[in-house]
Amino acid sequence: MINISETEVHKLSEKYGSPLFFVSADKVRENLKAFESSFCDKYPKITVAYSYKVNFLPEVLKTIHNQGAWAEVASGFEFEIAKRVGLPGEAIIFNGPFKTKEELKKAIKERALINVDHFDEITQLEEIAKESGKTIDIGIRLNMEVGIDQLPDRFGFNLESGEALQVVTRCLEKGLLNIIGIHVHLTSYIVEKESEDNIPAKGIKLIWPKDHKAYRKASEKIVQFANEIREEYGINIKYLDMGGGFPTVEGISPYVDAIVEPILEGSKHGELPTLILEPGRAVVSDAADLITTIVAKKELPGGQRAIVVDAGVNILPTSFWKFQEVQCFNTSDTKLEETIIYGPLCLQTDIIAKTKLPELKTGDRLLVKDVGAYNIPQSSTFIYSQPAVLLLDGQDAVLIKKREEVDDIF
Repeated sequence: MINISETEVHKLSEKYGSPLFFVSADKVRENLKAFESSFCDKYPKITVAYSYKVNFLPEVLKTIHNQGAWAEVASGFEFEIAKRVGLPGEAIIFNGPFKTKEELKKAIKERALINVDHFDEITQLEEIAKESGKTIDIGIRLNMEVGIDQLPDRFGFNLESGEALQVVTRCLEKGLLNIIGIHVHLTSYIVEKESEDNIPAKGIKLIWPKDHKAYRKASEKIVQFANEIREEYGINIKYLDMGGGFPTVEGISPYVDAIVEPILEGSKHGELPTLILEPGRAVVSDAADLITTIVAKKELPGGQRAIVVDAGVNILPTSFWKFQEVQCFNTSDTKLEETIIYGPLCLQTDIIAKTKLPELKTGDRLLVKDVGAYNIPQSSTFIYSQPAVLLLDGQDAVLIKKREEVDDIF
């Protein structure tokens, strides 16, 4: 991703410290355009809303919104960030299982799109509608069986049990909420049904990229549900929100067909709904890299070579799920050797990667590739502070997040 010389890497690392994140504005724009174009080529009414939880650095968000994308937020905190970077309320999709009454009032006033997660949220919105004397437009999040072996989905209203239909009948009977949309999101992190010893961590599994067939099943089921409530209750769904969890833009094609084809087939007898998509990882994952420095070399029992770098799982938490791809600036002709790359934390589990590298020395720099998704927002100040972040935009390298210092803690 980074189009920058080794000399410049050393220079910037000396100035801003190591480790150091780099984000490419050009790559963000390229990914967003490719994602949107893939769906626009197959479907006429598309809205792309970037998922804030994946990476909400303000300058990254501004780059995304300057391309016309909406925001998908999952909390009042993220809603405020969207407003702070200048996004109008009508370009914000408000998801998530915890929205306070005041946050809902603000979202309604700002004309944001609200996808409801549970009956208690329905009750809150009904109270707001009574207080204001106005009906409120909502979307409802559904969960359904799509072939993913996991504990019951905790989000939204279940389709197969009839819970989703209960929401519809309640809204019709009370006349306070208008259902105008349906939302579904296939999570990438699941808890398997048979987790060991009642320890959730043993049952947590990353399923990414997901099988595109799961998206097809979800698309088929929400289209069928939309048709059923139109025919039975006269409810016209204006949008279908298929959420996110998509792979990189290079692999998006089968997901486009899986989502779009059931909607086109099932909407022949009515106006096509707007298709909303909430990509996050696909937009920013390969748009950020991390520079890290080797601080020690070790030989483990059995002759296994290992190195210690200054970047740990506190700033690269996705390493728990998948070892990072690491590139060496050293172009040495020495034989490549299997190497374990440890971070600096006092944890046996602080392992960044296992890969083949040439002969290295303390002080050499490594490039940890494609770390733009989830690492920065999920990072923590555990033993070591969080690093600075630079935005590369054309020939400019701009500091967009300063390195955390002890003074920041106090």
